[in-house]
Amino acid sequence: MSEPQAYLNGEIIPQSEARLAVSDLGIVYGAAVTEMVRTFQQRPFMLDEHLQRLESALDYACIDPPLPRSEFKQICLSLVEQNASLLSTEQDLGLTIFVTAGQNLPYLGLAALEECRTPTVCAHTFPLAFELWDQKYTSGQYLIRSEVEQLNPRVFDPRVKSRSRIHLFRADKLIRKQVPAASALLFDEQGYVAETTIGNFFLVQDRTILTPRPEYVLQGISQMMVARLAKQLGLDYVETDISEEMLLQADEALTSSSGYCLMPVTRYNDHFLSEGKPGPVYQQMIAAWSQEVGVDIVTQAQQIGAARRDQLS
Repeated sequence: MSEPQAYLNGEIIPQSEARLAVSDLGIVYGAAVTEMVRTFQQRPFMLDEHLQRLESALDYACIDPPLPRSEFKQICLSLVEQNASLLSTEQDLGLTIFVTAGQNLPYLGLAALEECRTPTVCAHTFPLAFELWDQKYTSGQYLIRSEVEQLNPRVFDPRVKSRSRIHLFRADKLIRKQVPAASALLFDEQGYVAETTIGNFFLVQDRTILTPRPEYVLQGISQMMVARLAKQLGLDYVETDISEEMLLQADEALTSSSGYCLMPVTRYNDHFLSEGKPGPVYQQMIAAWSQEVGVDIVTQAQQIGAARRDQLS
């Protein structure tokens, strides 16, 4: 096998051949739900939790589950095993799964009615792009308040991970016109902190971790890990409304996401958090996460990220 494989509608094929038709509702409407899983030591992390969230999203989107969870899981495990064999042992993968609502009936007509009722299912992998975030483990992230608001839950449930994410794309684009190195932090219509474009948000105050109420944000799988580690470390974990004033007064701020796991926020707008460097709770949390998965998360990212930048220079 010389190239990664992908799963598409019942077949394992070379990834370069995995394509969607222009009539697919994932393209026409953005009618698709998705999950992104990462590996540690080339094994999927919290795969069952990701698949459970995928099932919930399918139900919300009114897309019939195309496969039982056990079959989804076996497809994922098989792909990771095959594609990891193309990597060196110290590297890890991202695994993306997505399901669309199928083909668009007005494009194809009644002759394709059954095809239009059949969801499109795809899974593929990619080497984690550590060079995109490895330096932020020590420098921290720079977040700026976005003019783009979080999804209104009366219109679309923000807890659903869908492909319809143009508001998040726009949020970062607008911020990076101002500051190319910054990322957007979204607030909801009531003025409370919601999330970044790729991850959940946390504050640390007096050994308590605060995170926005779950009904207003995507319920992250990595966020679940933060809650678990907080308990192990004897930290309180509270889901609550977070105002901008609370953010400015916090000891630390963090974000979590499947790819990078946990990241410190050292600057918000013109305000420096934890004196502009990663704080002690972040250091405890990332060390505990690394111990849990058997990989030094920061060292792995920094070594591979530096090697890739050297290759590009």
